[in-house]
Amino acid sequence: MKFSIIKCASIGLAAASVAWAGPAAAQQAEPAAKPLTYEQAGAITAPVAEAYFNAYVGRDWDALEPLLAQDASFYDPTATRVFGPVLSEGRAAMMERFRVGYSAITHMRFEVERRFVAGDVAIYEGALDWGIDMGGGNIVESVAPMVITITTKDGKVVEHRDHIDYAPFLAALAAAQSAQ
Repeated sequence: MKFSIIKCASIGLAAASVAWAGPAAAQQAEPAAKPLTYEQAGAITAPVAEAYFNAYVGRDWDALEPLLAQDASFYDPTATRVFGPVLSEGRAAMMERFRVGYSAITHMRFEVERRFVAGDVAIYEGALDWGIDMGGGNIVESVAPMVITITTKDGKVVEHRDHIDYAPFLAALAAAQSAQ
């Protein structure tokens, strides 16, 4: 009796081993997707980021929108003390911010001092020349140091971060308010 129980247990263990090994063997047979190299990721990121950057600075929202992933986000942590929290999560929220929130911007020009692509991230450093209509014909213009980072995944923009020195804008705003 002991022999047959042991034999059945051995057969059961052998069957379980085959069942467990089956998926592992199948996984090994399928070639795993090889991660992109730094250079490959950069080659994919560069044209997407450049098209997005140009559309953003040019305020061409129709050209910008298809470059965004559905779950993309926009964030400007440097704007919080000036405009309150500036965070939009999701393509629809970003497009609303750009189409509605940026409608008071009279112009945006970005003089690039340095740009580079680091794998999935493109960085633009330079000076933003911009104006904003504060209402009542009061347009405040300034030129400020700025860094823009654009992160891509699967050929779409997933993250856009602005970092601006708002001191020139605040000085121009104070001057405009004191002139009134």
